[in-house]
Amino acid sequence: MLSAQQLLSTPNRRRPLRSLRQQYDLYIMDRIEHYKNRISREELLRQADEAMIDLRGDEQFLLTEVLAQTAVDEYIKKRLGIRGFASWRKSFPKLRAAQRDPTHWGLAANHLVASLAPRVEPDDPVLVVGCGAESCAYLLAAHDTAVTFLDRDFGVVGRAEDRIAMESLSSTFEAICVQFGKWLPCISGNYQLVVLDAGTLASLNPNERRVLLAEIQSLTAPGGLHALVPDALGTGPEGLAGHYATWQRESVPHAGRRARGAPSRGALFVKPAAEVADQRQGVRA
Repeated sequence: MLSAQQLLSTPNRRRPLRSLRQQYDLYIMDRIEHYKNRISREELLRQADEAMIDLRGDEQFLLTEVLAQTAVDEYIKKRLGIRGFASWRKSFPKLRAAQRDPTHWGLAANHLVASLAPRVEPDDPVLVVGCGAESCAYLLAAHDTAVTFLDRDFGVVGRAEDRIAMESLSSTFEAICVQFGKWLPCISGNYQLVVLDAGTLASLNPNERRVLLAEIQSLTAPGGLHALVPDALGTGPEGLAGHYATWQRESVPHAGRRARGAPSRGALFVKPAAEVADQRQGVRA
């Protein structure tokens, strides 16, 4: 992820975007896997039998499993009416441009995360925490980051998985149900950007909030950014600044004149480049 200064001074990204061919192959994989996950095992086996009709009698016994997998995937592509690469390539730029518009996800054009999106780079690891930041996760996935979305509600996690699959962004997205302040999965860490829903944090008891923030801070890369965003009810991040006493506060990007009494757009905190070793030790003491 680029810093605000690097964004101004760096003419080219450090990492290039995937080629259109790579993105098409990921799109195909997303559609096929999502389809398989939504039908029963019996139905999948029935379709596999139909797909194998043309392979029966093939003498390449050692390749049977590979051929079967390929045949099933091709069969599913036909059932889904997936277009070929040449046709998809013509429509993809328009689709991706729409997905990178914050209003596509119900976010305001001046939303804090929308102003941060130009700073993320392909495959930057990003963590999004809480249902109030769900749309932020979608927007960041559309910018080719590797998004991990956490929430405590199975319904929210399932909804996120379905929406992201419908938009063919699953290859850059993972949703996990967790117990905030009590249990986090073994996630990779080294996150360049973390987006936190202030409403979710406000709903936790003080100890759960302390534990959650300490764990997530320890999973953030040195120089990484935490964006605390208000939820739909306008719950702001002002009361959470005490958890970032050793971090640098960064100014929220300018987005026009703010009307008196307008709700907060959020807060930004940057992790020091040299952080005290392993914050996770003693967190639960």
